[in-house]
Amino acid sequence: MHGYGIITYPNGVTYEGQLKADKKAGFGIYKWADGRKYEGCWAKGKQHGIGSFEDPAKQTIRFGLWENGKRIKWFNESEVNLINRQ
Repeated sequence: MHGYGIITYPNGVTYEGQLKADKKAGFGIYKWADGRKYEGCWAKGKQHGIGSFEDPAKQTIRFGLWENGKRIKWFNESEVNLINRQ
């Protein structure tokens, strides 16, 4: 699949966003069945770039940087403000 799509997995997880060669690529939103959500950049099926992670159970939303599916850094409030000004 190539373009925009919605994928629903048997375990209740969903992905909505851009796809390239059947993999998550570009911008997309990944939601876990328990309500957690990653919204941001993807490459080759993995979180890659700037994104946000929301955890309703903890009532938190954090912004960070991911590379190849691993979070590298959480941004502090001043860094988030700087990024949003760009």
